Amino acid sequence: MLAAAFAVALVSCGPPAPAESGGPQGGPALTTAGTPVGPSPVTEPTVLPEPGPPVPDVPPAAEAPVLRWIPIGPVGPNDPQEGRMYLFAQARDCDQLRDGVDGTTFKDIWRATGAVCYALRDNTAALWQEAAAALATIQQPPDGRCLELAVLAVARAAVEHHNAHPAAPVAVEAGSGEACPRRLGGLTVVDEDFVPVPGLSRPSGPRSGGTWVRLDGYYVRVSEVLLDGEPAGVETRSEGDYFPVYFRTPPANGKESITVSITDTLDAPGEAQFFYDDAAPTGGGTPSETGTAGPAPSETATAGPGAPAGPGSTDAP
Repeated sequence: MLAAAFAVALVSCGPPAPAESGGPQGGPALTTAGTPVGPSPVTEPTVLPEPGPPVPDVPPAAEAPVLRWIPIGPVGPNDPQEGRMYLFAQARDCDQLRDGVDGTTFKDIWRATGAVCYALRDNTAALWQEAAAALATIQQPPDGRCLELAVLAVARAAVEHHNAHPAAPVAVEAGSGEACPRRLGGLTVVDEDFVPVPGLSRPSGPRSGGTWVRLDGYYVRVSEVLLDGEPAGVETRSEGDYFPVYFRTPPANGKESITVSITDTLDAPGEAQFFYDDAAPTGGGTPSETGTAGPAPSETATAGPGAPAGPGSTDAP
């Protein structure tokens, strides 16, 4: 969100009242018999008055407005292209934002975010007009699209701020919090190359175990996969922080299903069911050497306060 802070102090006071004169120094006036002598001339006081307040109508310099940019995602592991675009937006990598639009679902939002990026970078009237025009026709995305909602809110705030203060320099600072709440949102069965298995009405696999399953939702660093509330000790695969995590199911051991949950660096609620079904298509087997666990990391992405939370970083919160 935008937070524009101006501190302007304006003090207008008249000069202090002149000091009262206690008469001439050196005692009372001299007199002669019956004829008073005129008053002695007034002398300057021996103590000067304190300096007055600042001259009216000359305020101190105002602080530059501050634009709070988009916060950490975390990147959605089941939306790899949008996740990469979010990282580009967070880093204000305008060229990558422009070039990556075609792989996204809400193209108009990312195009408008790119236009705002260029306007912030080059700060020309034409670019701000282009950014405002791109935002004017965008419809609000669904509630579940937290990455798009975050960039859209900040892009609109940037244009509104420029319209209100067109001549003021803008300091861009990292946003606080996270765009998407960490959670486990579901499970997806994948094959040995980590490609989703089609034809499944629910996450399921044979009772013998060995099915590769992707953890869907938003998370950073999964510490443990819990099955029925207990640490599972199952085999997992991932390319690092902010990337999808996959685990291989254990044998059923008489169970019809298992409840899956996770622990993360911060609270990550949510749980999902995996069902044992010998008739279900399976993604079991040994992953191939060319299989990947998520999108390729951005070469320019880094992690930490004020920088994009890049895949594979070790500085995640």
